[in-house]
Amino acid sequence: MRTFEVPTPTVDQLPSADRALGRLGPALRWLACAQGTWPPTAPQAVRRVVVGEAATPEDPIEAGARLADQIADGGGDLVLLSSRVGEAAGIVAAAALLDLEPVEAIGTAGAANWALLVVDVRNGLRQARTHLGDAAALAATSSALAKTAGLLAQCAVRRTPVLLDGSPLVCGAALVAEQLAPGACAWWLAGQQPPNPAAARALVELGLAPLLDLHLALPLGAELALSVLVQSVEHLRG
Repeated sequence: MRTFEVPTPTVDQLPSADRALGRLGPALRWLACAQGTWPPTAPQAVRRVVVGEAATPEDPIEAGARLADQIADGGGDLVLLSSRVGEAAGIVAAAALLDLEPVEAIGTAGAANWALLVVDVRNGLRQARTHLGDAAALAATSSALAKTAGLLAQCAVRRTPVLLDGSPLVCGAALVAEQLAPGACAWWLAGQQPPNPAAARALVELGLAPLLDLHLALPLGAELALSVLVQSVEHLRG
């Protein structure tokens, strides 16, 4: 299994916090540390990665890491990571690592699939909790989860910053990736506040404060967060 050696993002002469920048300040400082320069520059080669359920003949963690290498080698300077699948898998991973019960992890909002999701998460937790302490085994409970965790871990190794969309799969995978590659979370920025409780708790555990909290649908919120980040950089640079 691949090992992940994560560098620490840093920049010389980073200015003190500017209250005038409000909540944009930490995001700009994060990007500057990832780029190693102040003021930061607007990303020029954003790579959008949408996680799917496609099977891969290789180990999914390795597949995700290989994708991160391809992005870095191809000149990608920021990844916008989102998912349209794996809701239950992401919630299960977060709930197992944060010791949450199914209803606590899902919430009580009456979505159409709420009852089915509770059953899926409860069943998934029985298996996931047997893998606590073994991040690779926990990731292996879902190929999409494992591939996403591998991508997140290797992006940190390759010094590629990642903007997270706040979906349950991405947030659950982020918790797993941080166990695979301690310190990797310093290379990630949460784009928006997740609507799912387990995903929100995962970001808190990782120390990632969402850039936006507008109660938007996940794809729109992530894209808007990217736009805000880019425009903030351009404004800062004058």
